[in-house]
Amino acid sequence: MDSLVAANTKFCFDLFQEISKRDGHRNIFFCPLNLSAALGMVRLGARSDSAHQIDKVLHFDELSQNESNEPNPCLKSSKQEAESSNDKGEVLSCYLGKLLHKLDRIRTDYTLSIANRLYGEQSFPISPEYLDGVIQFYHTTIESVDFRKDAEKTRQEINFWVESQSRGKIKELFSKDDISDATVLVLVNAVYFKAKWENYFDFKKTVDEPFFLNENEKKTVKMMKQEGLFRIGFIEELQAQILEMRYTKGKLSMFVLLPSSSSDNLRGLEELEKKMTYEKIVAWTSSKNMSEQTVAVSFPQFTLEDSYVLNSILQDMGIVDIFDEKKADLTGISPSPDLYLSKVVHKTFLEVDEDGTQAAAATGAVAKTLSRPSYVPFNANRPFLFFIRHNKTQTLLFYGRVYSP
Repeated sequence: MDSLVAANTKFCFDLFQEISKRDGHRNIFFCPLNLSAALGMVRLGARSDSAHQIDKVLHFDELSQNESNEPNPCLKSSKQEAESSNDKGEVLSCYLGKLLHKLDRIRTDYTLSIANRLYGEQSFPISPEYLDGVIQFYHTTIESVDFRKDAEKTRQEINFWVESQSRGKIKELFSKDDISDATVLVLVNAVYFKAKWENYFDFKKTVDEPFFLNENEKKTVKMMKQEGLFRIGFIEELQAQILEMRYTKGKLSMFVLLPSSSSDNLRGLEELEKKMTYEKIVAWTSSKNMSEQTVAVSFPQFTLEDSYVLNSILQDMGIVDIFDEKKADLTGISPSPDLYLSKVVHKTFLEVDEDGTQAAAATGAVAKTLSRPSYVPFNANRPFLFFIRHNKTQTLLFYGRVYSP
């Protein structure tokens, strides 16, 4: 499981770099784990180079190497059986399914709404073995729809399903231009997240303050404030602070990476983005680097809604064949040699406010160490990076950049 978490984190940072290349001055928010799972669904039915490209880009090939000597509940009777393209796809899906199941069990303290489904043109017969695998590992299915005769009706059906799955927060996943009578297979991937803070912010202390976008621009935002005990650290090599803000019961945390204030705040942020690796995140969030201190936190309210058509991004990262009508080998999904992936759309929604939901007081009041006169300031009044982590498994659920709250 550890190597799957590492693979997911590496994919997360690779994807962030690719998205950021296209626009360095925008908010970014995505769910790497859910994307890994969604592409894992495709990988389950991919063969030959189509499978190998997914393995490489999502670092799945490293997972199989690293885990080869460990007791493996996902392997069949022998290691050799897992070497073929289709068996390896099953092993990977088994791992992903087990991790998703672990995360699913602790949803009582937060809202995580995931819409994850494949929609295939009904004229392509779907393999019964593939259907069984998708249901077994991902607890979803591949829907047979009529893109060719009624693309618009199908688009509306998909959008309605996503909206209902995301509690109304994610609307119009596919625009009119996204679906046509030439569409044959689309991957739907949408996530909504909201949770309660362990140390909630007092609404009365929220004030209007400037947020410095860059050396020339600033905007007024609602800045939430509190003083209390938080794990905080300093990244010497990048002159940046890292703060952990735990959600209810400490099962999930938001980690905020804040470059030191300077005349050009964006330069520090760019340096931080470039240096992010799986190994460094492990080191920066360790007890060696972070300790519990009394911190004066200033943190902006924000809502992030993001949408990506990932075809070109994934192609630039190296997943090419599955989008090519002539090269795609998805014969594990359908015996038809003409099946290829028309579109991958990923949409996310996040709300950050004083308490997260209406029941912040459920964890009781948090004792503040008022007797300690000194405190560490953490003032997120400039662009920052953040990620939301499931602490027990160290899984990055979400990753983002706040350029403008």
